[in-house]
Amino acid sequence: MPTEIKLPEVGDNIEQGTVVTVLVKAGDTIEAGQAVIEIETDKAVVEVPAEAGGTVAEVMVKEGDSVKVGGVILTLGGDAAPAQSVPAASPTAGGGDESMGIESSDTPPNEAQAAQQANAQEQMQESEESAPASAAGGSKPASGGSQDIVLPDVGDNIEQGTVVTVLVNVGDAVEEGQAIVELETDKAVVEVPSSAAGTVQAIGVKVGDSVKIGGVLLTLSGGGAAPAQEAPAKAAPAQASASSSPAQTNLPPAASEGGEQPKAQNPTSQGTQNPQTFDGREVVHAAPSVRRLARELGVDIKTVPGAGPAGRISAEDVQRAAKGESQPQQAAPASAPAVSQPQAAAPTQAAFAPLPNFEKWGIVTREDMSGIRKATVRSMTASTSIPMVTQFDKADVTRMEEVRKQFGPRVEKAGGKLTMTHILMKVVANTLRKFPKFGASLDLENQQVIYKDYVNIGVAVDTPNGLLVPVLKNADRLSITEMVLVLNELAGRARERKLKPDEMQGATFTISNLGGIGGYAFTPIVNAPEVAILGVSRGGFEPVWNKETETFEPRNMLPLSLTYDHRLIDGADAARFVRAIAESLEDPFLISL
Repeated sequence: MPTEIKLPEVGDNIEQGTVVTVLVKAGDTIEAGQAVIEIETDKAVVEVPAEAGGTVAEVMVKEGDSVKVGGVILTLGGDAAPAQSVPAASPTAGGGDESMGIESSDTPPNEAQAAQQANAQEQMQESEESAPASAAGGSKPASGGSQDIVLPDVGDNIEQGTVVTVLVNVGDAVEEGQAIVELETDKAVVEVPSSAAGTVQAIGVKVGDSVKIGGVLLTLSGGGAAPAQEAPAKAAPAQASASSSPAQTNLPPAASEGGEQPKAQNPTSQGTQNPQTFDGREVVHAAPSVRRLARELGVDIKTVPGAGPAGRISAEDVQRAAKGESQPQQAAPASAPAVSQPQAAAPTQAAFAPLPNFEKWGIVTREDMSGIRKATVRSMTASTSIPMVTQFDKADVTRMEEVRKQFGPRVEKAGGKLTMTHILMKVVANTLRKFPKFGASLDLENQQVIYKDYVNIGVAVDTPNGLLVPVLKNADRLSITEMVLVLNELAGRARERKLKPDEMQGATFTISNLGGIGGYAFTPIVNAPEVAILGVSRGGFEPVWNKETETFEPRNMLPLSLTYDHRLIDGADAARFVRAIAESLEDPFLISL
């Protein structure tokens, strides 16, 4: 009897996807775990693996088809063989999208498919651990002594990019670290360096091509093609894993995100040990931002036990490892279903109503969205699930404006121009230290508030290509002059689309200043996972009543609009926060305090 291969669950609140590529055809022989199609969801393009092996009898989908979770993708002939490695899941693994494990031979098909799908997603996200062609090295051996240079990880949540410029030609000699292509992502154009030195034998991309992380950019030939220094360190675990020595095969890998695993032998409260193996490669389940944090703290990510669902490593796990602390006690298996219940939040992708036929009324022109516009659509659509409130206030900046003009020449000598935006950034950075909730984030999955012991301020910059938000890291530790110089450099690169991905990530609070354009008020939209954003409009002189003299006086008033996430921030706190900003602007001496 034919075996049906169905689309497994591919993420929270994702009910269907669009087929991008069909990787097999009728008559092909496939193995369990082999990718059979690529499907595009709201968030990413992922490979869907088969949960059984056999001969493809019929492919039920084609490119462009919309397939619901549980829909049949293809059928296998009578010789279909189920996946052989289906041991029990760790008792500590909860339910839900990230924590599904394959429990036993009587596991329902949907759970097995979800487990295979989780492994495929993990392979894509953890490319820097699953192959020598990692973000650190970005190269892998090719046949005939040549070496492929692949696209490394260029930023969190960035899975592919478009080639803007190819900077080398066949026959060119390149050095390690030399830029070889310029790549356009959703937010910026970045230069991709070569991870090895050698002579260009072949170029695998051209201008306009879309390249995924791990895709081959070019091939280097000759004895000079030396891999990047970090590549051997990355390759060693994978090679050691592939050798399958007795010592290694006796080590039980812990529960992965639905990956194949032996029965947990010691499910203690210390979390799931990493790295884990998949298809002969070592995989550590951690987001790129968590990996970056581990590098900054000097922690070997492979030694960190993951306390998250199915052993996933969180930032808190890394911080505990850096302090030498043990993992917190995990919940008992009986309570796992309650933890894994989906949150009552709106989906990140709204259901779009069908458009009318605009051609009925005249000529229309269609234009593809730019990468920046697509990223804006995704971000703003995700923000529609946030209950937002805007608090309005005005700050008397009459004295502050005098101080700005007085000390402006000093900043100009340092190479910048002092504006009210820079002063406001310093005031906000100081105020965020006093009101840490406004720089926090909500973890709805774990029902926690995440407080950050750093202040990173994003500043919205209007560019010809759209809105970009460079981030000033550790803004509370910078002087106003330093802020001027750093922001000027970031804003200039933003307008040239030369910002690095890391320079647009990690903001805890955002400022959007439209005063240079006009308007007396607006309601900025919170950019999740932030919980607040400050809007600044055009200031001007207004008559303000002076109680002491009982007369109206002309005062320079600056309109402020604070939008906040009402799930975390109460109205009274928002009013105090804005008033604290206004009071600091009204008395320049308070900035030094």
